[in-house]
Amino acid sequence: MGRKRGFDETTVLDVVRDRFWTTGFVGTSTYDLMDATGLGKGSIYKAFGNKNDLYVRVFSDYCQGLVAQAREELRDGPHAVLTSPMARLERYVVSLADAFATESPRRGCFLTKGTADRAGEDDMVAATARRAFEDLAGALASALRDAQDAGEVAEHADATTLGYLLLSVIRGIDNMAKAGVDATTLRQTAQSALDLIPRADAPYVRR
Repeated sequence: MGRKRGFDETTVLDVVRDRFWTTGFVGTSTYDLMDATGLGKGSIYKAFGNKNDLYVRVFSDYCQGLVAQAREELRDGPHAVLTSPMARLERYVVSLADAFATESPRRGCFLTKGTADRAGEDDMVAATARRAFEDLAGALASALRDAQDAGEVAEHADATTLGYLLLSVIRGIDNMAKAGVDATTLRQTAQSALDLIPRADAPYVRR
């Protein structure tokens, strides 16, 4: 039998992610990670690989969690918080703007930061970020198709294109929030993007 680890892997990875999230890849040394986790270099390397391996691991885990959360909040189903697909979509987009605006300190989303920080230098990070963006846009597009089926969004609307539009606005709001743009402006920007979605002539009828 292998020797049991003397630490909780999930806790260590959370600490590592938060350190990278705060100070970036270049700004975080292996000694910083040792100090943050309380582990020696040998223990870190044996369990997780080198600094780059660790970054890719925590970035990938974060992206998977982000996508899963989006799908859960946007999907239709018996346990959906809101029956109206459009109401779920609006709540999701506006709540992100509010979250970015009220966060203190405003460090934003790790997907946004990691993409800017490492995608140009690391093919694995770039591929992970691209897949996350595709999945997030897909989740938004799926919600829009649900809204079309419910008679809330015009049938001629291109859900895929609108999904990427909303995703681009969300990512932009994230960056603006980190620069200190006020909460009212961020929320209005999110709402304006939602207002661009072509609505169906017939009102939504709850069934």
